[in-house]
Amino acid sequence: MDQSRTLATPASRPATWGELLFGPPRRTVWTICIGISIQGFGWFLVSTIMPSVVLELGRPEELSWGTTAFLALSVPGSASAGYLKGRFGARNVLVAAGIIVIASNLLGLASPTLEVFLLSRAIQGLGEGLVLALCYILVGDSLQPREISPAFALVAVVWALATLIGPSLAGWLTALLSWRLAFVPLLLLAVAFLGLVATDRRLVETKPAAPGAIPFGRLAIIGLSIGAVSFAGARRDLLSGALLMALGLLLLGVCFRLDRVSAARLFPVRLLSPREPSGLGAWILALMFGAESSAPLYIVYFVQIGHGTSVYFAGQFSAITALAWSVTAIGISRIDKSAGRSMLIVGPVSLTLGLAALAFWPSLPLALSAAALVAVGSGFGLSYSFFTEHVIQLARPGERDVTAGAVPTLENICAAMGTALFGLLGNAAGFGGSGAADIPALVPAIVFGVSAAVSLIALFAALRFYRLVGVSG
Repeated sequence: MDQSRTLATPASRPATWGELLFGPPRRTVWTICIGISIQGFGWFLVSTIMPSVVLELGRPEELSWGTTAFLALSVPGSASAGYLKGRFGARNVLVAAGIIVIASNLLGLASPTLEVFLLSRAIQGLGEGLVLALCYILVGDSLQPREISPAFALVAVVWALATLIGPSLAGWLTALLSWRLAFVPLLLLAVAFLGLVATDRRLVETKPAAPGAIPFGRLAIIGLSIGAVSFAGARRDLLSGALLMALGLLLLGVCFRLDRVSAARLFPVRLLSPREPSGLGAWILALMFGAESSAPLYIVYFVQIGHGTSVYFAGQFSAITALAWSVTAIGISRIDKSAGRSMLIVGPVSLTLGLAALAFWPSLPLALSAAALVAVGSGFGLSYSFFTEHVIQLARPGERDVTAGAVPTLENICAAMGTALFGLLGNAAGFGGSGAADIPALVPAIVFGVSAAVSLIALFAALRFYRLVGVSG
């Protein structure tokens, strides 16, 4: 058989974005796009307003809590998505998640204290974790094989565009009246998403009910793990923070072990095997997110407070990463499979170089710092869609939903671990120790230096993944 001729047929060629957005799968694709947008706004919009929130309601050293409180329930939410979809159906779970997101944003908008604000962030994480994981599952479950790769490229662009608009909008609304107004766009997106899901009859169909009871025990262990690292991120004492981080990792290991022998699994059975391409690829993405979590945690604060700029400018500056992600994802969305495979290496290399450059933040002009953020964002834009495509397509039989849900779950776990680690390291290096405007030069050197080291680990893993994908292909 002439394989090149087969690959050229309309049925096997990759779908165009026009076909996805305006063709037969358009309702599913728009549902996915809006769901990803909710997560994008919920993540980067709030990171933009967090300096204003902690300066009004708390203290600078509590900066990392806005992220870790969100992830404390976001991770269990995304981890349970595959199971809940099989048990109750995609539409029922998505409707419930949409309602949770709306309620949490109303609470965040009206928060009188930092404690109430953090509670709203935790509840928001639960709803958005469910939404994000189910959107990933819908890509692999509801689209044709030829639509999956361009759909993931579209997901990457939508995520990046949402994060590009979110910080700018948050900065403008904060400067206009109050950081509280930044929750209004999230409410509008959540209402649109809920209406779209509630009226989609195709989401009514369900698979056979998932076996076993809802795994509350393992979900609680995950939540406790993220809670432990959340406390670590707000500590100034390195030893106590390190012990809390170790406790979080231990709890996570216990969860993975229990999950492996459970009938109702939250993760792929060979998640921790370096010989399993699908699991390895998911961990590479997770490590990349963990490494990159230092940037949204500190960049807005460094620019706004350290350089004396407005909230709006700081938000725009932090959005450089998202813009680079968007532009590069669009640029490589139509490249062939062999070139796409090389991006599995190029992406982590770009991320590592960008983070390493940020370690010299105090001596870099903003223009060079912006170039480093471009490299960070390009690392994801160049490789994200190819990693996710391979992870889902190489999933073991019967594990596609669980594997698709595991991708954002592991990303959030590592993002939480990274945020806590970099919050701990920054506080131990003296961040905020002498007042809100105090940013010791040691803070970016340590924080971004360790970020680059984590990204380097992901790069070494990507080299192995590159070989495994070549063998599988």
